[in-house]
Amino acid sequence: MTKQIKYKSLIWLDLTNPTKEEIASLPDNFKVHPLIKEELRHPSPRPKTDLYDEAIHLVLHFPNENSTNKNDSPNQTNHQEVDFVLGQNFLITAHYEEIQPLEEFAKILEASEGWGRREGKNLHAGYLFYYIIRQLYESLEPGLHFINNNLKRAEQKVFGGQQEKMVKTLADINRYLLDFRWTLKDHEEILQSLEAATKEFYGNTFGYHMRSITGDYHKVMNSLENNEQSFKEIRAVNESMLSIKNNEIMKTLAVLAFIFLPATMIGTVFGMSGSDLNMPLIKSEFGFWWALGLMVVTAVISFLFVKFKKWL
Repeated sequence: MTKQIKYKSLIWLDLTNPTKEEIASLPDNFKVHPLIKEELRHPSPRPKTDLYDEAIHLVLHFPNENSTNKNDSPNQTNHQEVDFVLGQNFLITAHYEEIQPLEEFAKILEASEGWGRREGKNLHAGYLFYYIIRQLYESLEPGLHFINNNLKRAEQKVFGGQQEKMVKTLADINRYLLDFRWTLKDHEEILQSLEAATKEFYGNTFGYHMRSITGDYHKVMNSLENNEQSFKEIRAVNESMLSIKNNEIMKTLAVLAFIFLPATMIGTVFGMSGSDLNMPLIKSEFGFWWALGLMVVTAVISFLFVKFKKWL
């Protein structure tokens, strides 16, 4: 599907899951290189920046804004690819599923009369790209706030004695953070390459806008790193409290074994020798009760010893 938006001397073509025919029908005056057209037909595995004579081709991946929900933990995330083709007076964006921030910016642009007024006569497609990419980075903040809220809830439950339940929740949060970082990890290098390309393509005056874009990226990464640090601390506390709880359980089992071991040994000895005629205690009229009493006495002595040593 192709959506075309005109603003003053600029044209923005937004392609959603473009077909071969839609790519082939791009306006001739755009002078899109055949290699770019070929790459727009299918997703690219890695982000990149390529500078051509008439345009810049940029590929970036963003975390899917639909990767979180209202449950206690986020679902497994995936990424969304956006291809940008930047010309002097045109911008092409291509993606392979609906991307909400692009749709929202399209509505803003169609309703705005004053957009780009500050750039004046020097208005070119780079400024259009500038506002779109900032919109995309800003759209990542709700997801980071969501995971931060999940971490706060997890912290409360960890200190509320629900350490076992939080193991799965923390694992889901860690998966989301890893996917988030994996998707954005190459952006800084790509933005540096893009800054050099735009400097040659649009001139030095566009450098300020590229630095602003890089600043938005670092803002997102700082929020991500804060969440990662909080996650590591909460997970460490949860593991520590689980370890303490498990140690207490093992200690209790060991003490119980210590208390009943002597009585068990007595019962085993008499059980193995019960048919022997040389065991008058067992063969006597009250032999069973003598053996049972001896077992109880040894268990009580062991219990008193444990209490004296304050093992329980």
